[in-house]
Amino acid sequence: MERDELRRALDKDELDYPALAAEAGPGSIADLEALVAEDEPRIAPKAAYLASLIDAEGADRVVALATQSRHDVVRASAAAALGSLSPELAEPIAQRLLADPDVGIRARTVKSVSNLGGGLQQSLRRVADEDDDPDVRALAQEAVND
Repeated sequence: MERDELRRALDKDELDYPALAAEAGPGSIADLEALVAEDEPRIAPKAAYLASLIDAEGADRVVALATQSRHDVVRASAAAALGSLSPELAEPIAQRLLADPDVGIRARTVKSVSNLGGGLQQSLRRVADEDDDPDVRALAQEAVND
């Protein structure tokens, strides 16, 4: 699937992400990364999430790139995408998002990684003890206790 085809497919209000991931395939990772790099708030979040559903080398790189966006919606999509990555790939991305200045992104990150295990449990314990927001602390505490 070419980049312009991907852009058109992502520029819809409702997407069937699993079907689009299957159609786009591993060969689309570089184009998805380019779309995230453009940082357009209507396309970039969808491109980041779609990349997380494609089992291909570099998918985590696309999600990590989304964490650097100036747009909250793009970073929130990266947080949501974490649950589709392996714990090893998700952990360094989650570390960045757990320190995001936006409370909603930190909360979404906690929800996304709560079932991944690994070194993320230690990070969730730290959030439960130290986050500035009581709701994020409570979410992290609940995740640690489960």
